[in-house]
Amino acid sequence: MEINNKTVRIVQLPKAYPSREMWMMSEENFDLQLKENEFIVKNEFIFLDDRTLEYLNKESSKILNKVMFAITFGKVLESKNVNYVKNDVVIGNGGVQDYCITNEKIFNKVDNNSYLLDEDECHEGIHNFHNILMKLYDDKKKGKLVLKI
Repeated sequence: MEINNKTVRIVQLPKAYPSREMWMMSEENFDLQLKENEFIVKNEFIFLDDRTLEYLNKESSKILNKVMFAITFGKVLESKNVNYVKNDVVIGNGGVQDYCITNEKIFNKVDNNSYLLDEDECHEGIHNFHNILMKLYDDKKKGKLVLKI
């Protein structure tokens, strides 16, 4: 089975403020042949903030032509990882793209009952999304195990 994945890639580094020329939108097809311990995530929300611009400047040599870094919130579509099953809700570095094939090193599982992803309730969830993501991101950076918000 093949999936069409829309991505945003960084092709130029920002000089002061981001400009249209620094991004490239692309579409790629990839096969869902997962390796052991991998799973595929459908990104439901993509979060960008000031830290993203800091990351662009600090990691400049590593990011050109790569999918842009972003914290994402989504659902597992398929898995070959014993710790993640279909429909698990996850949060992590999924990048600015529709789908991400990954392992558990860059994602944390979130209690499926804690968050509603339907359209009617998004406005309430988005209000605290920044705080939720930054707490998880900061705790992960400090080496803390993040189990539930």
